[in-house]
Amino acid sequence: MSAPVFRIGKSFRFEATRRLEDNRYDGRSFTAEVILSSASLSPAGFVVDFNELSPLKRYIDGALDHQILNDAVKDTSDEGLAEHLTSWARGHLPADVASVLDSVQVRTGRPQPPPLTSFIAFNASHQLHGLREGHPCGRLHGHSYVLSVPVSAVPRLGDIPVLLRNHLRSAVHGSVLNEAIPHLNPTSEHLARHFSQWLGDRALVEAGSGVCVRVSETETSWAEYTR
Repeated sequence: MSAPVFRIGKSFRFEATRRLEDNRYDGRSFTAEVILSSASLSPAGFVVDFNELSPLKRYIDGALDHQILNDAVKDTSDEGLAEHLTSWARGHLPADVASVLDSVQVRTGRPQPPPLTSFIAFNASHQLHGLREGHPCGRLHGHSYVLSVPVSAVPRLGDIPVLLRNHLRSAVHGSVLNEAIPHLNPTSEHLARHFSQWLGDRALVEAGSGVCVRVSETETSWAEYTR
C-alpha cells in the first residue's frame, strides 16, 4: 500500500495576451496553479507555508500580468507557460520549497465552479500555532471552507454528502476549530487528514481505495490528504 500523501495547491491569476503567427492577438485570463506534495508536514502542519511562494507571485505580476507573453516566454502555449513557470520556480524558490514542488499548471479562462453535489461548505474560525512571530495566521481569524471527496472512491455515494454535511454542521460549522477539534493545529493539511480518517472510521470509503479528501480555505488554495 502506498504511503499517505499530502498535496497542496495555490493559484495565481494574471491577465495577458499572446501574439499569434498571423499577428492577431489571443487575449485571455490565465490561472497558474502551483502544486506541491510531501509525505510529511512541517512542525506547524504545512507542506509549505503559502507565503514561501511570494517570489513566484512577484515574478508573475511583473513579467506576465498585463503583458504580451511572447516578450517573456518562447513557447506561449498553456503547456509552454507551465513548463516555463515550473522551471522558474525550481530555480528561484527556497530549496526546501523547490524540493517538494510537483509542477505549475496553467489554465485559461475564468475558473469554473465545482459540481455542487461533491462539495460541502462550512464556516469556522481558527488560530494556528508554531508560526513565526507576526504571521497573520497566528491571529484568530475565519474562513469559508469547502470540503470535497472524489465520488469515485465512495461505495455508497448517497451517504457521503448527508452524513458528512450533518457532521460538519453539528461539529465544526460556526466553531473555533481549535476548540472543536482540540487535538490538532487546524491547518488545511491537518483538517484534510482528520476528515479522511473520520470517513475511514465509519467505513464510508473503500479500504485501500486511496481516497482523497480536499479542504479549501480560499478560492485560490487547497490542501488534500490521500491515504
